[in-house]
Amino acid sequence: MKIVYMGTPEFAVPTLKALHSSGFEISLVVTQPDRPAGRGKKEQPTAVKRAAIELGLPVYQPENVNTAEAIERIAASEPDFLAVVAFGQILKKKLLNLPKTACMNLHGSLLPLLRGAAPIHRSIIEGHSETGITTMMMARKMDAGDMLLKERLPIGPETTTGDLHDTLSEMGGPLMVKTLNLLAGGEITPETQNEEEATYAPKLEPTEREIDWSLDAVTIDRRIRGLAPSPGAYTWFRGKRVILLGSRLIGDSATPVAPDTQSEPGAIYISDSNRLEVTAQGGRLSIPAIRQEGKREMPGIDWANGARIEGGETFTTDPR
Repeated sequence: MKIVYMGTPEFAVPTLKALHSSGFEISLVVTQPDRPAGRGKKEQPTAVKRAAIELGLPVYQPENVNTAEAIERIAASEPDFLAVVAFGQILKKKLLNLPKTACMNLHGSLLPLLRGAAPIHRSIIEGHSETGITTMMMARKMDAGDMLLKERLPIGPETTTGDLHDTLSEMGGPLMVKTLNLLAGGEITPETQNEEEATYAPKLEPTEREIDWSLDAVTIDRRIRGLAPSPGAYTWFRGKRVILLGSRLIGDSATPVAPDTQSEPGAIYISDSNRLEVTAQGGRLSIPAIRQEGKREMPGIDWANGARIEGGETFTTDPR
C-alpha cells in the first residue's frame, strides 16, 4: 500500500512517524516550501520536511500543489492513498481524484463542528467542554467530506491551545493508521456529515488578541487560553505589551468569584494565596504565566513581584 503524505507544521509530524513505523510505504512526502523565519530571516525547512529527511523519505515542495507539474510528480509515486494533515494548500479536483483508493484528511475537531482554519483555538474560545480529531474522506468543500473515525478529548478549566495541539497531534498518528487499515480492508463505512450541525472556525484576526478587561471574566479567560501560547493574547502595562500565556477563572464558569467592588476592570493585585490576579466584568482571573515585551516567559507571580505592582495599577488597552 503506497501513501503520499502531505503535511507541513509540527502538528503533522507524529502522524507521519506513526505511518512510517507501522510499515506503510510512504512513496513521497509533500510539504510547503522552505520559508524565512527567525530573527535572521533565514529560510527554514518545515517540521514535516525535517522529519521526512530523518526518516529517509523523499520530499517534494511545490509552491502550488495543483499545477500540472506537481500533479505529475505526485502521480509518478502511484499512491493508493493521499494522507493529508495540516498541509496548508487547498487540493483541487484533479489531485483529489489521483489516488487509487482514497484521499483522506485528519482534522482537529469533532466534525461537523468547527470546520475551517482554527478549530483548536476556537474550541477553547467558544467554551466547548470537549474536542477531538476526525479522519475523513476529502471533498472539494473544505472539511465537508464523509467522516471515518473520531477520538474525543476533554477540555479542562486551565487547558490552553498549546495543550490541545500537542495532545491531538499525538492522537492523530494511531487514528490515521487505524483508519487506513480499516479502509484497505473494506471494514469501515464513511458517514456523511450533517450540514445542519456544521459550525465554522475561521482564522484568527489580529484584533482578537488584545484583551478588553471590561468584558466578562468567562469570555476573557477563554480568549487568553484559546490564544496561548500562539499567537498570544496581550494587554498593556506601563506602556509595554504583555503577553498572557494562561488563565484560570477564580471560581467556576457558572459562578466566578466577584471582584472587589472598588476594583476597576484590569486591576492587578497579588492574592492572599500568592497568585497574580486581575479583575474583569463580574469576576477575577489568575494569570499563571506572562511574557513582557523584550523579556523571557516567567510565572505571573514572579512578573508581578519584579514589577513591584503599586496599589490601583491596571492592565490597559492603551499603550500610553
